[in-house]
Amino acid sequence: MFEFGIEGWGLLFGGVVVVVFEILFPSAGLLGLLAGSLLVGGGFCAARNGGSGALLGYSLLVVLLVPSAVVFAFKVLPRTPMGRRMILKGPSFVQRAATEEGLDALLGKGGVAATALRPAGIASIEGRRVDVVTRGSHLAAGAPVRVIKVEGNRVIVEAASA
Repeated sequence: MFEFGIEGWGLLFGGVVVVVFEILFPSAGLLGLLAGSLLVGGGFCAARNGGSGALLGYSLLVVLLVPSAVVFAFKVLPRTPMGRRMILKGPSFVQRAATEEGLDALLGKGGVAATALRPAGIASIEGRRVDVVTRGSHLAAGAPVRVIKVEGNRVIVEAASA
C-alpha cells in the first residue's frame, strides 16, 4: 500500500514542505502551483510503482499531511520576522474601552438624541456626541435622554422628561 518508490516519497515530502513555504513566504501562488505539481507527480509515481492501492495510500497521506502542514505553518507564521510585520497587533476590546475617556463621567447626565435611537444612535450629552443605546425603546431625534448606565464603551440611555 505504501510502495511509492523513492521518487514518490521525495515528491510527497517536497510538496508538503513547499505548502509550508507558500504560507510563510508570499509568492502570488507560484509556490502553491509548485506544491500542487509535486503532489500530483508523487501520485503518478505511486500509481506507477504500486498500482491503485499505493495511489489510495498516497492520497490518504496527502489528505492528512497537507492540512497538518497548513496548520503548522499558521502556528509558526506569527513568530517569524515577516509574520510579525504582516499581522497587526490592534488593541484588545478591554484596551479600546479603557481608552474611551470620560464615559464614566456621563453617568446620570442628560442630553438630546442627535439621531433617532432605534435602539442605537448618537446623542449629544454635555456638548459631546456619544454613541448610545437604549434598552429596546425607540426615541425620535431631539428627544431628551438621560444616561443610566456605562458598561466599558457602551453608554445606555433612557427617555428623560423635558
